[in-house]
Amino acid sequence: MISGTSPFEESTQVTISGPDGAQVYYSVNGDDPDTNDTLYSQPFRVDETTTVKAIAIKDGVSSSVASKTLYKSSGGDDNSGGFEMGS
Repeated sequence: MISGTSPFEESTQVTISGPDGAQVYYSVNGDDPDTNDTLYSQPFRVDETTTVKAIAIKDGVSSSVASKTLYKSSGGDDNSGGFEMGS
């Protein structure tokens, strides 16, 4: 799950959590993430409207892409940013 306040005024802290034991990779450039992207290890801040996308990988199985757009001072849809594991 991707969490962060939206809309926000100055910046917001983004946290990402996945299934226990999974490695989570994320991107903030609009592309779907893969294992070449950043491995999530700690919360980070964004200070402009940003779409965070993440995948969880556990036991060689990759989840669907979770996505959440965090809007700076303009509102917008607060999508869930949740994971769904594939088989």
